Amino acid sequence: GTNFFGWQVQPNLRTVQGEIEKALKTIFKEDIRVIGCCRTDSGVHAIDYIANFKTERDFEEEKLLNALNGILPEDIGVCEVRKVDENFNARFSVKGKVYLYKIWNAKYRNPFLHRFSWQVKKEIDIHFLEEILKKFEGTHNFEKFAKLEEEKNTVINVEKVEIKTELPLIEIRIRASHFLRFMVRRIVGTSVKTALGFFSLENLENLLNRKEGKIFTAPSKGLHLERVIL
Repeated sequence: GTNFFGWQVQPNLRTVQGEIEKALKTIFKEDIRVIGCCRTDSGVHAIDYIANFKTERDFEEEKLLNALNGILPEDIGVCEVRKVDENFNARFSVKGKVYLYKIWNAKYRNPFLHRFSWQVKKEIDIHFLEEILKKFEGTHNFEKFAKLEEEKNTVINVEKVEIKTELPLIEIRIRASHFLRFMVRRIVGTSVKTALGFFSLENLENLLNRKEGKIFTAPSKGLHLERVIL
């Protein structure tokens, strides 16, 4: 996602949806609208992403897969092409998602991960961070952890939050049925700032109880949509 302004088509900006629709138009010689399973913010990556489109023309899945990968730029890769039921909708057929956030916890830069992780130079207490992150499991109102552009249901059941470390790399995975804009980045950012002593646990509890508090949004480059559950 480094070189994209997110998934969704935006005028005069490079987006993933825009590049895919351009490739499909080249192949099918018609304007095709692609429906994605969710929006992603500028700079956010997707390891697993599902999208669908409709066309009157028949095609072989393998040939279309090869054609797309031949036309698309090198920072987009299509893993599979499959014909589905006409009623399938990538946005509404998804039952859950898993987001992965990567943190590089070291004073020195890792050039191989720099575009895909948030570098935190101060040492993080991993056990404390895990304790903090576990507070987000279960059903909570995430209003304070979201950037709301319209009225939405902000009550979400977070099924699982887990942390995996191979220091200095820290990986945080969060699974839920759906997510709000900035939700994962604000959960991770605020949790890390709390673990480092910049914010208090009381501040975190206030936010989960929809009271005012300090929020920190982690950089978009560390966030990856890792798995889409159908």
